[in-house]
Amino acid sequence: GEHKDSIVEDMDAITEQLGIPAVHIDAYTATMGDTYRMLGQLLGMEEEAAVIADYCDEIYGETVSMMEAIGDNKANILYCLGDQGLNVIAQNSYHAEVIDLLTNNLAVVDSPSSKGTGNEVDMEQLLLWNPDIIIFAPDSYYDQVAGDDPTWQQLTAISSGNYYETPQGPYNWMGFPPSVNRYLGMLWMGALLYPDQVDYDLYTEVARYYEIFYHCDLTQEQAAEAL
Repeated sequence: GEHKDSIVEDMDAITEQLGIPAVHIDAYTATMGDTYRMLGQLLGMEEEAAVIADYCDEIYGETVSMMEAIGDNKANILYCLGDQGLNVIAQNSYHAEVIDLLTNNLAVVDSPSSKGTGNEVDMEQLLLWNPDIIIFAPDSYYDQVAGDDPTWQQLTAISSGNYYETPQGPYNWMGFPPSVNRYLGMLWMGALLYPDQVDYDLYTEVARYYEIFYHCDLTQEQAAEAL
């Protein structure tokens, strides 16, 4: 996960409690391949880890190349969560790695939260940011925004119908918890936001991910349900 200042003391405390060595491995999107290679060394499973690590390097590299081609034409978005939709994943926070890579994340705040609940804001701030696209977390306010609330209708993304719910299964694809599921988020957001730039079939790529990480033959029906 994310490296914290207390990580040495935390690992020592767990090791002492369990009598089993506890190890922290940094898990950042850009270096996830190295994360799995280290895990493979620790567990004596280098061959299995290499398959996963190479996949991570491949998908991340292709995503970076796509975004370099897009340049300054990134989509202006907010990622909203919470039962009222008034929490955002702020730019430069640990949970925003994929969002920041693929979009112009408008949620700029003074103190980005490192928690998965994000930063709480108010509707006035959402209106000031006024994104072109809003992505909602699963089980948040997504189902309510198209209703009778006139305030949400003032947002360009809502009034134009450019808002989406993050796929989930077995975890949130955008990285909550922030692990390798973020690679599904890269694939999904690439196809959603930049369809003219992607050269992959989303179902094919999602099924490949599920085979590598979950040893599961994902059917088109299962993929459609998740999406």
